[in-house]
Amino acid sequence: MKRFKKIAIYTWMAALLGVSSCESPLKDFNLQISTEVIEHYVTLRVVDSDGNNVNGVSVALVSGDTHDIYNMNGHKDFKLTDNLITLGVDPKRTPTANDPIRFRVQFTASGYNTQIVPVAITDASAGIQTVVLTQPSEIPDGVEQVIENVELGANGSTTTEAIVELPSASGAGDMTLTIPSGTQFRDESGTVITGTNVQIVVTSIDADNEEAVVLLPGGDLRSDQVVLEDGSTAAGTFSPAAVADIKMFVNGTQVRQFSQPLVVSMPVPANYVSPITGQALAAGATFQIFSNSGDGAWRFEQSSTVTGSASTGYRVSFPITHLTFYMAAEFGVACTSARVVNFSGDWMTNGTTAPIQVEALWGGKVIFSGDYSINNTNNSISLMGVPATGAMIVVRNQAGSILEQGALAACGQVTAMQLPNPGDATGTTSTLQLYVRCPDKTNVITLLPTFQMFYRESGTAEFKYLGAVDNGFLRTSLLKTDGTEYDFKAIWGQRVKIVNNHAVREDNTSTVGIQPGDIIGAKAGATNLAILTEECNKL
Repeated sequence: MKRFKKIAIYTWMAALLGVSSCESPLKDFNLQISTEVIEHYVTLRVVDSDGNNVNGVSVALVSGDTHDIYNMNGHKDFKLTDNLITLGVDPKRTPTANDPIRFRVQFTASGYNTQIVPVAITDASAGIQTVVLTQPSEIPDGVEQVIENVELGANGSTTTEAIVELPSASGAGDMTLTIPSGTQFRDESGTVITGTNVQIVVTSIDADNEEAVVLLPGGDLRSDQVVLEDGSTAAGTFSPAAVADIKMFVNGTQVRQFSQPLVVSMPVPANYVSPITGQALAAGATFQIFSNSGDGAWRFEQSSTVTGSASTGYRVSFPITHLTFYMAAEFGVACTSARVVNFSGDWMTNGTTAPIQVEALWGGKVIFSGDYSINNTNNSISLMGVPATGAMIVVRNQAGSILEQGALAACGQVTAMQLPNPGDATGTTSTLQLYVRCPDKTNVITLLPTFQMFYRESGTAEFKYLGAVDNGFLRTSLLKTDGTEYDFKAIWGQRVKIVNNHAVREDNTSTVGIQPGDIIGAKAGATNLAILTEECNKL
């Protein structure tokens, strides 16, 4: 197995943070340093629909440029740490906006639906992207579901026409599925499945509801692999008018095909406005029908013309010959290269780092949301799968307040955006700096990993994102220096460390070593010293 050369000083990373006047800021912490840093990476956060950690998640790279992807230790070993996983690019490859590294990651956990998500890495920050795992029995807001059983004859066919009806999740009317009399049900290979009844599960999904979107394959309105009407494949974003997931089972065997077509009829909200043309919905408008069988690809099936009126309601109807997700939508093709956004601001000039949340919008819908850590040396981010025209971004601070918003520049151009201070502009800026000094050496080294830092005021429940600690350094205006105590959580690779009840000063500089004033760690100090000496001898 390929492996990158590493130096590991296992007195680990994060305790540059928390101090009281008489206590080492590195108390109970370990530090790891590296001579080779993976510069380009993406961090994925995996949670359930309530934002909680999911136990026993397995991670696999399933397609794309997977041969160039490693964990931050340089191994092909992919596991969640806490709820994060960071995937990095082989240092011999330099991804760019025009030549991103693309691959797919599969997350599986007992009792949860498997999720396959597309990922892309460029030379700009990919931030922290959230993946939501849902349970099969889970019905979030924006979703309607009905389960019905229809009796079958001796040859496994319906004896009369059956109509399954449920309210559309969008509230625009009722969705119907019509099964003709004499329909037989077949498995993946086309073999007829016989039984006394067929169980039908129809789910209507309101794609305007962010909580409901997580039920879509990939959990996203964006897709990197859409087979279009002409057979070509493109990346881009859907603007759904109606979405349904249809499943059937006979004797516990999942139905995939039928002996004759069924008919799906879905209502379309009268307030739908095309993000491509800007036109309001009217009878005669055409939506494309796409299907997705859970393999990560959406495929064009057919076109369907809108019928009805504003007073009677609009709908699209179409025949189906197999079971899957079905979406009536418009599709906005993305730029072939990543969309790069450069941030600037006076608050960056002293090296302050701030967490921000970036949303991409198309047609008024939020089609992407990610968390980023930015400063004057790491001020660019990249967005993938965003439509080439009509897209906007909204930048929020940690409290959710809008800092700035605007249209994305055209394909191939960089969007420049100046931000006001995302932190407390009137607060004190605190500097967190960690150094390492090898035994018998005077100079310090700062070959420290970049890792993600989270914080909360002691006694509160939720950790918030503080930012990326780059080479042991972070300057922030989010921490009070008035004696307020914080809990800190640092995550790097497959390591996580939480330290509770620490106050922060303006200057939290510390050095790991054995000279006067250096910190060696309060736990297993002799072992830390032995490892420090051994690893420093390798330099």
